[in-house]
Order: sequence, then structure tokens, then C-alpha cells
Amino acid sequence: PPATLQPTLPTDEMMMFAIPRGRRCCRLPYLLEGHIRRSYAVGAFQSVSSSADTSSRHKNKIRTSTIVRFGSSDASGEHIIILGGGIAGLSTARYLLSDIHNVHVKVTIIDRNVIDKVPRQLPSYATYQEQQIDLLHYAIPSRKNGNVLCPSLTIPWTTRSLWREAFLPVLKSYFVSKKEGTSTPTISFDWSSLLVDRNMWSFGYHFIKQKLLLGRPEHQSNKSILEYSMKCLDDPSDDLIQSIDYGRCAKGTLLDDGSIVDGDSSGDIGLFCQGLLNQLLSYNGDRLTILPGEEVSELEIENDRVFGVKSLDQHGNETTLRADKIVVALGVESANLCRGIGVPCPVYSVKGHLATIASRIQCEYNITLPGGVGYAAPMAINDAEDRRLYRLSGFVDFSLRTHTNHERIEALLDAARVHLPDLELIDASSCHRPVSADDRPIIGPSIRYSNLFLCTGFGSRGWSVGLGSGKLLASQMMDLDCDVDPSPYLPARFR
Repeated sequence: PPATLQPTLPTDEMMMFAIPRGRRCCRLPYLLEGHIRRSYAVGAFQSVSSSADTSSRHKNKIRTSTIVRFGSSDASGEHIIILGGGIAGLSTARYLLSDIHNVHVKVTIIDRNVIDKVPRQLPSYATYQEQQIDLLHYAIPSRKNGNVLCPSLTIPWTTRSLWREAFLPVLKSYFVSKKEGTSTPTISFDWSSLLVDRNMWSFGYHFIKQKLLLGRPEHQSNKSILEYSMKCLDDPSDDLIQSIDYGRCAKGTLLDDGSIVDGDSSGDIGLFCQGLLNQLLSYNGDRLTILPGEEVSELEIENDRVFGVKSLDQHGNETTLRADKIVVALGVESANLCRGIGVPCPVYSVKGHLATIASRIQCEYNITLPGGVGYAAPMAINDAEDRRLYRLSGFVDFSLRTHTNHERIEALLDAARVHLPDLELIDASSCHRPVSADDRPIIGPSIRYSNLFLCTGFGSRGWSVGLGSGKLLASQMMDLDCDVDPSPYLPARFR
């Protein structure tokens, strides 16, 4: 858009003009003087927003549109847009903004779920039920996960036998009734929906390529990023991270044979994300802008660069932002967005199940559930009856269905009763995890656009790898030395 808007046409009209953009032209609304509602500085850019005439003859006829453009580069510095306000996006923002060598960098986070309101400070003795009512993040499924911080969880699920996990259960279903079955498979496939899903075909291609042709199901890559992330989480010199109270609880993980794995822990990822967001806003002032309730609709391309992001708010109003660099950290939605611009991102939405239970048995360790179905993680909060709460998590369901499978919940409860026989179910839900084709995070620059970066594919380890993944990506974006080798996580492995 031109540096200065000086409309000359009548105020009741809207002029459309074409701007050449590499291989195509894009039509943008040029909102005239009578419709300009406000012009204000937002971080690194100037925003000009329009609205329809408030009279009844214009009501609901013209959708609001906003064009956001940069000020001068000398004044604003580098502007980075992060798509996604979960653990991946917030962690990336934290380390981009902490770079002492690039104090002029400004970050905008766009997410339809991110909550930028500071919650009421609850007393330390608040019950789980009180948290449910007062902390808005609990309404977001992805903010209520298994609570497990588990750097020992290094083995990729891609090492599992395809025959045993995928094909044999299907054959058994034709010959063995549910009553005769004696066990619940930890992995399930809803083939009727998967076979018609384009994302599954792309995911399956890269999975077969990685597993059978390239032979990369090693454990060391996951171990490195898991240990690095825990190091970032426990860094005593990082005052910002250490100031966040997220209910850190477990002192290790109890295995089936009774041994304890040191280094594992548990905590509430929802509380951490909310606390991190609040601290980032407090520490960074106008260097950080949050656009809550916005859904990304399109990325705008020019030659080998992504120069703009279009988003829609809850009312259908469109905003276009310009940026120097863009980060895709949208979890399960990353694949759809990247596919639209020809960027390989084989991340699939895999469903897991969760249950919150109460028990009078006090255990200070994560509990490995029998049969390898999942974990029971102690929570640093009690219920109204002063019982210890645990978060159960488990199962891997390749299914597009969003409903909670109560058979899965019952299987989790049955497994947990081995250690917690007096348990009582408090709530149950399911969530979809962004699993990459080789079960390793995807962190780094895209192979097609020089200023587009990916931070996704965390799978069931999102809470455990999130902070380290964000720091690793920030180091690459700022041309800093990386503390761990970034090559195993680069998107270039999926060509």
C-alpha cells in the first residue's frame, strides 16, 4: 500500500486497485476518508482500519477490512509474525525478544485461542474446581494436556511395528468379537475417514519414506531436544521463566518394574502458557503485540518470500499484516496452511485422551500405566475434598472424529486403578496432537520460502520440548550459535 493514504473519491465509495505481486495480482480494498475509523501505531507497524457506515442502509453490507503496513525500517526494526499462541509460539517469542543483540525486533502473535487477559490471582490453596471457573485457559482443549514433563520419553512411535500396530488389529476385528478381546490397543486407525483425507496420504508417504527408505527412527534426536528443553525450563539465570508458577510437582517417573526415572516431572502447560504470555507483555512493552481471537486465512507470497498474513476475527473482519519473517507454530493446523503454499509439513492430527481423577493416595512421581497405555501425572493442587489430583493421558488414535471415546477413558481408569484403587473421575476429554511423520519436532526455515519458519510437530511431547524448540528456532532466525545441533529437526528432511 502507498506510504500515505490520500483518498480523492467521494466518501461513500470504495475504490479497488491492483498491486502486482510477482506472478500474480491481488486486489485490496482502498478505504476512503469517510470510512476511516482510526489510525494508530501498533508495535512495528501502522494500521488503517475501516468500518461500514453506521446508518441502517449500510449496516451488515460492508465487511470491515484492515490493511496493516510498516513504518520506515529505520524506526521500526525487524517485524516477526508468529502464527500460534501455544507453547511453540510463545516459547519462540520469548527467545526472539530476549536477544540482546537485536533489541529492535518486534513480534506479533496471532491466535484464535490465545487469551491476553491477566487472570485473577488465585490463592495458593485454591481448589481445582475454583481454577476451572476462574482460569479461562481451561476452556481451550490444547491447554489441558497430560501434564507430563518427560525427557525420558525418547523412543519415537515410528519404531513400532506397522504389522502389529496397524494391520493386525484390523484383521483381528473381523474374527474376534469385542467380548472375546482381552486388551485395548494403544494405537488405533479409523481407516474409513483416513483414506479419504489428503493430509493422511502426505503424512503416510513421508512416514514410509522416513521409516523404510531413510531409516531415521533414532532416539538420540528426541533425547537431545527433550534434555535441552528441560535445561531451558530449569535455567536459574532466566528470571522470566523462573517467575512463572505452573504447578511443578512430580519428582520423577515410576516405571512398571518399580524403578524411578530421575529428571522427569509434571506441571500445568495451560498455567505456564498464561504465565509466560503475561510476563512477555510485562517485560517487553510495545515490542510484543497480541492479536487474540484471530484466525489465519491466507499467506501472501511474492517470489521466494512470504510478505503478508491475512486473518479473520470472530466477526469476519479481515486484517492484513506485513512482516519480515513469519513463524508457523499452529500445531495440528500447520499442515493445512503450509500445503496451501506448497511447503512440505507432514504433521497429522492424532487424538489422545485425558482424564482428571482424585485419590487420597499421595504419590510424588508420574506413574507409568500398565500395558504402556499412558501416564498418571500428579498435580500440585487438591480438589474440594482435599484429595490429590492426577491427570491421566494416553492412547494414540488416528481419527478425524473429535468426540471423546468413553471406552478409551474407561481403559485409562482401569489401568490407573492398579496404583490408585480409590480413584474418582473428575472430568474427561480428548485433544489432537500435532505428530510429525518421523515423530520429531519440525524446527527451522522452510525449504521454499527464505523468511518462513516452522515450529510444529511436537506430538505428545509438546510440553516437554516446547521451550527448547522455541529457543532453537529463535537462534536460527537471529543467526546465533545453536546450543544443540539443529539438523535433525530441519524441515528440509521432508522434501
